[in-house]
Formats: sequence, C-alpha cells, structure tokens
Amino acid sequence: MRVVEVLDETTASYSLSAQPCFENLHGAANRMAGLLVLLAVTKSRHVLDIGVHQAATTLLRTGIEEFRGLSPTPRSRHFHRHLGKAGGFLAIAMKDIDATLSGAVGARDPLPPLRTAWEELRSASKCLPGFEVVDFEHSCCALHQTAN
Repeated sequence: MRVVEVLDETTASYSLSAQPCFENLHGAANRMAGLLVLLAVTKSRHVLDIGVHQAATTLLRTGIEEFRGLSPTPRSRHFHRHLGKAGGFLAIAMKDIDATLSGAVGARDPLPPLRTAWEELRSASKCLPGFEVVDFEHSCCALHQTAN
C-alpha cells in the first residue's frame, strides 16, 4: 500500500514554486559532475570550451536566484534548509572547478563540495513529495549477476 501525503495549500504552493529551483540545482550538479569526468579524462583546460560549463553556471545562478525568492512554510522548512545548503555547496564546487580549470595554484578539489551538494539534494528530496532524485549509490553494472 502506498501512502500519499496531502499538503496544505501554502506548502503545496511553495512546492510548485520550489520545483524549478530544485531542477536547476539538480541540473547544475549533473553538469558539474560531467565536467569533472571530462577534466579527468582529457586532462585539459579545453573543458572550458564546452557548453556544459556555461550551462552549469547558468543553471546554478538561476537556481540560487530562485531559491532567494522562496518563502518556506513551517512544513517545508526542512526541505528549504537542504535546498539552500545544496546551492551553497554547488557554488563552492563551481568556484573550485573554475580555479582548477584556470590552473590556479592551490586550487581545491571540487569533488567534496559537489558530493555534499548531492547529499543535500537527496536529503531535500525526502522531505517533500515531488522532488525525486535517482540514487546510484548501490547500483551496479548489468553484468554483475552473470559474472558471479
């Protein structure tokens, strides 16, 4: 049996308003992860030339602006807190990616704040209905069963 949560009107309105913000931050995180993979594979700063970097930057900026316009309800406060933390950690990760790509001395590894941002998005997704993320934490390749 599946339990469906019924939200009060103001929380439902908040959820609808928060959806684009969540999706933009989620999209930025996806693209940043892709940038890190490209950077690791190519070992080249030419990753900057790829539209993925600009898309990640735009999604992050838009998501943070949308977050600032949200007014949480008592029911959505927990979700809102995780969403805000995700945006903050994504901003740190993007700053670290930019420093790495520019060849800055002492550039920090962008992966830890990106992982933390993902964890915050996952946590937010559990607080309100309609904000799902795919969790690959325990996934494995399709050949795993046949290999055993």
